[in-house]
Amino acid sequence: MSDARKLLADWDASVGGVKDGPLRGTIKMTSTVDFGRSKVVPAIDRFMELHSGISIDLHISDTVMDLVEHNIDLAIRNGPLRDSSLKARLILRGQRVISAAPSYWQARGMPLHPEDLGAHICLMVSRPGTTFSTWHFVEGGKSVSVRVSGNRVTNDGSILKRWALKGYGVFLSPVWDIREELSSGALVPALDGFLPDNANLYAVTDGSAASHRVRALIDFLADEFNRE
Repeated sequence: MSDARKLLADWDASVGGVKDGPLRGTIKMTSTVDFGRSKVVPAIDRFMELHSGISIDLHISDTVMDLVEHNIDLAIRNGPLRDSSLKARLILRGQRVISAAPSYWQARGMPLHPEDLGAHICLMVSRPGTTFSTWHFVEGGKSVSVRVSGNRVTNDGSILKRWALKGYGVFLSPVWDIREELSSGALVPALDGFLPDNANLYAVTDGSAASHRVRALIDFLADEFNRE
């Protein structure tokens, strides 16, 4: 299977534009919901303006999709990544942030230590069969894990943010998904001294060689995201 996909990728490169030549063909890709809508889609639009021979098939979802099973060329995913069979390029460094609406903090008080989250309503993300109810922090250079609970769980990061903005609970998210809300004060961060592990963003392909057009898009996205 991997040999066949490598041959296909090599063929794609030959017909999809040699280096410095015109790019042609379809790129099937997936991205997380919030970052996909706010950053990936505008970047794709700019890429397609430069390369009129490119077509994009974009699937927006916070569910981690199997790249081989769904024949996906490129996935934009939060790290760290667990599947060592995939190829991943770091395209944006970031941090996870704990935040909530001002109304929530006023009603409940702000936590001073990660363990204080046990007394708070936490908004949790889920994946098929799994709810991520353990949040990770750092204290004195050591990892601290805290079990949290709440009454709202979803697999969609945009829904979590909506709930947080409504004042329904505490939100754990990559900073790039809520940068505007933090700047406006709609969401207020907490536990800055216990920042969770890095939430880096990766461009992920399967183990076979990526086509020239996919490599070109990855280069473009890395440049766009790090320009801001």
